[in-house]
Amino acid sequence: MNTRPTSALLVAAAMSATLYAAQQADPATAPEPVTVPAGTVINVRLTQGIDIDNTQAGMSFKARVDDPVTVKDSIIIPREAGAVIQAVKVAQSGQFKGSDQISLKLNSLSVGGRAYQVASEYAVIQGKGEGKKTARKVGGGAGLGAVVGGIAGGGQGALIGAAVGGVAGTAVAASGEEHLKLPAETRVQFKLSSPVRIEM
Repeated sequence: MNTRPTSALLVAAAMSATLYAAQQADPATAPEPVTVPAGTVINVRLTQGIDIDNTQAGMSFKARVDDPVTVKDSIIIPREAGAVIQAVKVAQSGQFKGSDQISLKLNSLSVGGRAYQVASEYAVIQGKGEGKKTARKVGGGAGLGAVVGGIAGGGQGALIGAAVGGVAGTAVAASGEEHLKLPAETRVQFKLSSPVRIEM
């Protein structure tokens, strides 16, 4: 049986596959990376809660991008892209005069199966404590929540416009001190302090 035509077809197919692979690997044919500039606002949504009583500086928490990020009318970072945020500073009300406070930064983003380290300004979240007065209100069923605020300016901080309310938002100790909790689905806003190059 003559197998020469079949062999020729196999050789041609192999050459085509090699040529295609070379074209795919050629940087000249690959899409150019897109730079997301410094100052870009990125809104994320927590996918796990943060309890300040169980949080230390350096701990990381998972989140998702809540609003797509566009550059020149093209979506570069899609909604639901993975994100990791990190606690930079944790201050409990029992350690100083005032309410609980936590500083967070955006640590990384995952786009197209790749993780990108990012640098952001800090989001500073503060519980609005009212001491024993707060304890009486919550104990009496008033459901007073902690207002999640932000500090902007001075190179750190991004305004956060969410309110955490009632039992889901705060825990009140017997001493009347209010402890900050950020439940899953809380939105936090960050601003990039350095540009990020995203491979497309």
